[in-house]
Amino acid sequence: MKKIFLLLLFLAFISNLFAKDEIMQAMRDEMDRSMRNLKIENLKIPYFIEYKLEYSTNINVQAVLGNTTDLQTAPIARLTVNVKVGDYQFDNSNYIDFGLNLFGSSDDEEQFMNRRLPIELSYHNLRKNLWLATDAAYKRSAEIFTKKETSLKNKIRRDTTPDFLKTPSYKSIDTNYLVKFDINKLEEIAKKVSYVFRNYNNIDVSRTTVEGIDEFVYYINSEGTEYIKRNTQCGVEVIAATQSTDGMLVFDFFSSYSRTPEKLPSLDSLINGAKLVAQNVSQLKQASTIDEAYNGPILFTEQASAELVAQIFAPNLVAQRKPIMDGGFFTDDVQFSLFQNKIGGRVLPEFISVWAKPNLSDYKGTQLFGYYKIDDDGIPAQDVLLVENGYLKSLMSSRVPTRRVKQSNGHNRGGSAMISNLILSANKNQLSYNELKSKLIKLIKARELPYGIIVKKIQNLNILYTGLYGLTFGNIDIPRGGNKLLITLAYKVFPDGKEELIRGTFVNNISAQSFKDIIFVGKNQFVYNYLANSVANPFMTGGKSYLPASITTFDILLEDGEIKSSDDDFKKPPILSKPVVLN
Repeated sequence: MKKIFLLLLFLAFISNLFAKDEIMQAMRDEMDRSMRNLKIENLKIPYFIEYKLEYSTNINVQAVLGNTTDLQTAPIARLTVNVKVGDYQFDNSNYIDFGLNLFGSSDDEEQFMNRRLPIELSYHNLRKNLWLATDAAYKRSAEIFTKKETSLKNKIRRDTTPDFLKTPSYKSIDTNYLVKFDINKLEEIAKKVSYVFRNYNNIDVSRTTVEGIDEFVYYINSEGTEYIKRNTQCGVEVIAATQSTDGMLVFDFFSSYSRTPEKLPSLDSLINGAKLVAQNVSQLKQASTIDEAYNGPILFTEQASAELVAQIFAPNLVAQRKPIMDGGFFTDDVQFSLFQNKIGGRVLPEFISVWAKPNLSDYKGTQLFGYYKIDDDGIPAQDVLLVENGYLKSLMSSRVPTRRVKQSNGHNRGGSAMISNLILSANKNQLSYNELKSKLIKLIKARELPYGIIVKKIQNLNILYTGLYGLTFGNIDIPRGGNKLLITLAYKVFPDGKEELIRGTFVNNISAQSFKDIIFVGKNQFVYNYLANSVANPFMTGGKSYLPASITTFDILLEDGEIKSSDDDFKKPPILSKPVVLN
């Protein structure tokens, strides 16, 4: 009965979206009124306003050992209003005032970022919410502008880059495709995939999550840009963990994402993915550890290679601007800023190039998760040559310019510039897996090392923090500090070619600069679809924490790297073994 109610609620929610003309008209009318009349005596008036209304429903099914443990279908309507005062050259943005609440409005103000609205909106109801949110946003922006102006009054600014770019207006509608989310089918997938773990009593905890998101976005700004677009995504995540005899937590995961449900792998493929996770965790429970840090050549294959690029290299390809702190000083607290002033310099070996291709929906028959036509500013997505033959050419950018990147190339997603579809290619030094392994062995022999290491899987950060961390009650040993990658599957490789599974390791002291030490890559490219961490802090931007993205890459052989094992104490295993689950 609950599922029927949720389905009816979802259908009622979708039917409400057909009033798009009324929604857009309400936004236009309130925009016109705000631009004409919104002002406070002796304070700057708005020069730019944008409204974004997001209607979304999130179908989330969780199952354990073949039983549904949670099923949610939650229609949500959210409104975000952004008001800029001053002008394009100097406005209220790009300034941190620790005296104000960095998360948006304070408790005694109207909310203007991700403001929750009624699901059933009327023209007048929407106008009222736009009015209240715009008023609050303007008051906040005017206050910040005054503080920023005062803070810089007695300083000579060396960086006179404009705060915001003026762009032509665009009008676009991108909703002309049919997507059907079948709640019963998604639940069936979750139950059948999770049932696999009934046959593995040596695994302490496991969970399968299946999620579908259907989102309509309505947007206008005071420059005349308008768009309506539909964002859809679907994903399956499988996680499992247990303790070894010494108390160390071992774990593995499997994930698959697509823009539409029909593009997910078959049920048999998903079940096989869960079986592989169960087998890996069972083997990790008996695996050995490394006694001391390893320094030497490392071969990263398939998923591990993609996560290496995704977590360390790719975020540095996003244009970011250092914010000004209270007092007029620029803060250095900007993650992934290594390439901001590196354009023209070498960042990769000269045989590797990198493209951003948000307009590419598929690559050699595989759907790309990071595909889109227009970004959140309403600007058409542009393909960008980021690295050519090892040398950095450009960065993925939004309407916030930097010293080296003066124009937007349509990459504003989730509140700031963001990764889309990255494609790495090579024109030489490409080898098969067996040839790469042979090169690794040759290198360790030359350095008289007892073994080398092949890393086959690295823990995805989204699954780590939104799934595995909670499933293990926070007992997972996460390596602290920057430039560390938590390894799921790694193998010692001895001079005779023999491989031995190891557990409890992480890649240490690795940075985007380490990628210049790539000496060989694999012959075959493969696509890795994943949910990427937002490069900019979502608490600052009001945007999303994780966004769809794709990395198309190959196996990577690094000439030198460091891998360490955890030296923390572990929680003692339970005294009694896990109860037997009867099939």
